[in-house]
Amino acid sequence: MHELLLFASVPAHQHHELLQQLTGLTAMQPRHRLERRLIFKATRKPGLVNARGGSSREVQGADLVRLNKMLNGQMFYTQVVGPVSDADFNVKPTSSESSDASMAGTDEAPGSSYDYDSQPWKLEFRDIPEAGTRSTITARLAASAALPKGDIVTPMNAWGYSFVTEYVVEGDTFIHNDIVIFLHRVLHYPIQGQEPHEPRRQLPSFKELLPLERTGSYVLQAAIAVQDGSNQELMRTASQHLFGLREQLKSAVRLEQADRLSLDTRAK
Repeated sequence: MHELLLFASVPAHQHHELLQQLTGLTAMQPRHRLERRLIFKATRKPGLVNARGGSSREVQGADLVRLNKMLNGQMFYTQVVGPVSDADFNVKPTSSESSDASMAGTDEAPGSSYDYDSQPWKLEFRDIPEAGTRSTITARLAASAALPKGDIVTPMNAWGYSFVTEYVVEGDTFIHNDIVIFLHRVLHYPIQGQEPHEPRRQLPSFKELLPLERTGSYVLQAAIAVQDGSNQELMRTASQHLFGLREQLKSAVRLEQADRLSLDTRAK
């Protein structure tokens, strides 16, 4: 699958106004989206991984085929993405529960609704964008596949990938014909001593998350997925649709291609 994209930076003060404009353009209410994104680095030589042997009972059929193809390519950083909700961040323990937790010697929040063992995941592979083609649009190979729920580190380690870090993406999604519009920002977890060596099993209050961009700005991403990237007619049509959206939004934001090397996912 190929992914065609355009991006724009949106200042914090323009966020609400742009949400209203996108609501009018797409004739739909924004769909709020919260995701945990875990970054893993390939640590093994290509061609040595069998996903079937990596505790992947929940991965079947076409997902298993895609997974083996992604894991056996060149060495890349790759994302494991898990959807979460506002309630997963905001539910706090009562004072008595907090006291019980302290006496038990654990930092976990007993009142939290978040269940790490039931967290669904998917692996997202994004290749480095193509060079020298469709110069005004970012184009890259993309693929995704379902992963087992809960503890994802064990199977990822078995497949030759080590955990690096994680962050949260928060934003709103719109659908405009065949274009997925995602107005979002990247959030970091509060710094509490040393960076953990595995994904967090409990989530902090949402108010404690810190924006990566200190000015509070957002990123507007417009994307079209093309199943057959070798079909030039489909690629041309998708590009024209993105150009059309860029024209419709030119009075509000400036949609542009991304810097190719800023999206380089290769592990060196």
